[in-house]
Amino acid sequence: MEYEVNSKFSYDFENVKKIIIGSGRLYYVYRDNIPYVSVEVKLLDCSEHFTDSIIIGDNLFIGNYYEGVYIIDLIDFQLKKIRVDGYFGYFVVNKEFVYILGCEKIIALNKDGIIIWESDYLAVDGIVCNEIEGDSMKVSCEMDPPGGWVDKKINLLNGKVIN
Repeated sequence: MEYEVNSKFSYDFENVKKIIIGSGRLYYVYRDNIPYVSVEVKLLDCSEHFTDSIIIGDNLFIGNYYEGVYIIDLIDFQLKKIRVDGYFGYFVVNKEFVYILGCEKIIALNKDGIIIWESDYLAVDGIVCNEIEGDSMKVSCEMDPPGGWVDKKINLLNGKVIN
């Protein structure tokens, strides 16, 4: 089976599973190009830039600004929620892992949405991935907004800062 997620349409499909977590933003999952499930989450003011969705294996990951990350199992439709301190920024996928880059920390998940590690506090207002090289991620961390960016290198095996 091949899945695809799309949040650009706002029409309603008949005969598809509907999961309603909030209101305002719809995500449609297609399985083998056929509408399969719709997920609606709360759309917060100013949150258009801090939302993202990806599918890894049989799981849909939705990052939603101050609400954190929702993980929906596309086989049995079980829902998990992961809290993100501050706000959700975006996802980075590397191999079989999903990294949640938030306002203050990075959270590493496996493809099933199980937390592998959570970093210590790295920033006060955002983390940006610049590069993944081997078992490390080079990031920029906003420490003193605006413009107080500090570069750090994170070990992808345990989430610790590499000196």
